[in-house]
Amino acid sequence: MRRSRLVSGLVVGGVVCATALVTSLSAIAAPATTHSGTEGRVLRYDIRFRPLEENYVDVGSPGPGIGDMLVFQDQIIDRHSGRQVGVEAGSCTITAVLEAGFQTHCVGTVSLPAGQIAFQGLASNAPEKRMAIVGGTGRYRTAAGELTVLELGENEAGTLTIRLADR
Repeated sequence: MRRSRLVSGLVVGGVVCATALVTSLSAIAAPATTHSGTEGRVLRYDIRFRPLEENYVDVGSPGPGIGDMLVFQDQIIDRHSGRQVGVEAGSCTITAVLEAGFQTHCVGTVSLPAGQIAFQGLASNAPEKRMAIVGGTGRYRTAAGELTVLELGENEAGTLTIRLADR
């Protein structure tokens, strides 16, 4: 089964529920950033997803259904160096089974060397998942804005874009 049919957040599609994850990182790489006076800062990374079969929790009848979860922990990769610089972890709970797939409520955390960024939102099984940034720690302690995960294929990689709003 395709990852995009089962993943809606984040998970980490990645997606995405509220596991705050602290990571000890030996390599610290600078994220690709852009600055704008009105949009804040944009962080862009690549993501390596954990295999779907390790993420899916089927709690009822076989196959996707209400209450099933996607529990994820994915590697965040610096686009320039190719080195892992963090993790994205959390869970998505299926809240509705739709004709074209399903809807989930996702919560998760991105853990980077300078701190953590928490996110949540509703997502579908479409490849692009946009969620609200709801807070952070360390350098991101006043974080707000939008987080987007884009799945690039079945059980493969994706991209993570974090748009931090100016406060």
